[in-house]
Amino acid sequence: MNDTLTIFEILSLAGALIGVYFKLSSEVQKLQGRVALLEKSESDTKQILNELLSKVNEIKLLLASNQIK
Repeated sequence: MNDTLTIFEILSLAGALIGVYFKLSSEVQKLQGRVALLEKSESDTKQILNELLSKVNEIKLLLASNQIK
């Protein structure tokens, strides 16, 4: 009877470990997706800021060509 209980405990522990592994694996996949989304958002923001900077520089050149400070 004592051996059966030990085998049951081992099987329960193995099942719990497998469950924890799959849960953590899914959490890691969710986090990787969020990181990818944030990186894409960051690159989009950088692109928009670069466009804005070029337009501001263009306005500066137009004002300088009209001798307005």
